[in-house]
Amino acid sequence: MRAGEFAEKRQFKRLDLSLPTTLKSLSGDEKQREQEGVTLNISYNGAYVADIEIKNIKSDDTLKISISVPRDESRDFPFSRVVGKAKVIRVDKDGVALEFAEDVNRLFIAN
Repeated sequence: MRAGEFAEKRQFKRLDLSLPTTLKSLSGDEKQREQEGVTLNISYNGAYVADIEIKNIKSDDTLKISISVPRDESRDFPFSRVVGKAKVIRVDKDGVALEFAEDVNRLFIAN
């Protein structure tokens, strides 16, 4: 594929924000394991989370997520918190790409 042939598939703009994130596995019988990470980027419908242990996470897993947006970052992102479920789209050596479920809660910042 040549450089000019690449088509961006993202529907929403991604912001390079480092936000505290909690992930919890929702796998069947497996004990729910919680871990802390940090986003490298985030958009309205997804995020890339790093600084986590990826060995037990695979594509198509569903995770429970909680992402906090510090007040200093709220001018760049319209939510103060994102809570709910997300689907793992991709796992690589640095982290996981997540797509938020339709019913994820996005808590807006009060003016």
